[in-house]
Amino acid sequence: MTSPDRTTLAHGRLSLIGVLTQSIGFMGPVFSVAALLPLVVGLSATGRGAGVATPVAIAIAGIGICGVGWVIAQYAKRIHLCGSLYEYVSDSAGPRVGVVAGWLYYGAMMVLGASTFLVLGGLTQTWLLNSLSVDVPWWPLSLGYAALVVALLVVGVQVSIRAQLFLALVTMVVVLVFSLVIVFRVGGSSQGLSVEPFDPFSVGGLDLLYGVLYGINMFIGFESAANLAEETENPRRHVPRAVMWSISIVGVYYLIVAYAQALGFGLDAQAWKDSVFPLEALASGKEYGSDGFGTFMGILIIFDVLAVAIGVGVASSRGMLSMARSGRLPSELAKLHRRFLTPVWGCALLGVFACVAIVAVRVGDGIFPRETAQPGVLQPQWSPAFTWMAGFGGTGLALMYMIVAALGVKGLWPYVNRAKLLVAGSVGALVAAGAVFGAVYKAQSPLDTVPWALLAWVALGAVWSFFIHGRSSRQGGVADEPARRSSEVTTG
Repeated sequence: MTSPDRTTLAHGRLSLIGVLTQSIGFMGPVFSVAALLPLVVGLSATGRGAGVATPVAIAIAGIGICGVGWVIAQYAKRIHLCGSLYEYVSDSAGPRVGVVAGWLYYGAMMVLGASTFLVLGGLTQTWLLNSLSVDVPWWPLSLGYAALVVALLVVGVQVSIRAQLFLALVTMVVVLVFSLVIVFRVGGSSQGLSVEPFDPFSVGGLDLLYGVLYGINMFIGFESAANLAEETENPRRHVPRAVMWSISIVGVYYLIVAYAQALGFGLDAQAWKDSVFPLEALASGKEYGSDGFGTFMGILIIFDVLAVAIGVGVASSRGMLSMARSGRLPSELAKLHRRFLTPVWGCALLGVFACVAIVAVRVGDGIFPRETAQPGVLQPQWSPAFTWMAGFGGTGLALMYMIVAALGVKGLWPYVNRAKLLVAGSVGALVAAGAVFGAVYKAQSPLDTVPWALLAWVALGAVWSFFIHGRSSRQGGVADEPARRSSEVTTG
């Protein structure tokens, strides 16, 4: 049953598998391997990366992100609300800081979500042109994907999660099997298997550090299971497990795929980096794949990005509902669809924002400069805007991780083992800060403007927090008090 104002999400619709799917789907393991793994190897603005030791960098990044994950898991045992990290910061630092944190967190998600539709349209256009010789402009495809995702989000969380489960599971399994095929073929050849990719001393210490910094971004989204706390049959048990298990499952997956790619490129870090898109290069190559399999791999990457888009939509719509429900965003965002009991206005806002961004990129011819290092060769119209928006979203989420890990030491101090808390909070804050640094250090245009855009966005959040607090004080309201029921916050 829902409350009279239709702001209470339906409880008990999702199992552990459902919330685990949300975290893994948001992380986009296949797309991360295709787009972010090359940065870990060394294809970045700094020109530095872990090279052949990329599996080591990923392992270190995964262990570090577990610090943030542990803090979030402890919060999830106490606070069973769909606002997740926003609620945790409010619990630790008070409602004013919580409003700014929620503004940062869900604003970054909105921008990240819109960026997924840009890349979905662009990748689909490229795939149709290369595979079927059909040239469809990217922007109507992007608009179509936005409409599809919003429809899935509105119809129901079970439909959204099942779509993510299918998309993420199929793509992960295929890439995993392909990676194991490479490992077994190399192992059975005269080259044999090598332990060099797991040797931290096979690359310079500073290069390995850069690989770790970029590797952290491959785990972004692991915490989004917490946004489903109110729709889970046992949030105290399921959400913490989903948070930690998603890091572990995807971390092992990344290790296997990275090791396979290192072997596939003959332990040649330069060849690995120069391939630009190593997953697709190996899939379409004659040694381990074929042209047809490379084409199929392109479809899988599109599917995985679609799962990311759904995951971002699920998390952001519920986060905005939580903030609106306690008076920190417009009240319409707190209302649910009468039939499907989903945050319909939050879903609609994501769709409208995405469509405005798509149209703006089309009308503005990419908005950002499209020139490349090759004279006369331009980037696809959607590409520079996608790069900037993904950078804004990813850096904003990493900044939020740093805030949660640091404030968690204060907020969780009375409730958990203090030695573990100090270690997890310190490691988590340090790792998240490293991810922020890696995203902005020597960033090239247009990414060099991301820090200033984030600063401006946080400043707007501070103004909004001041306005909300002042308005509730004048009206004698309780907008600064979380809308929590006794069953949603526990002390054990």
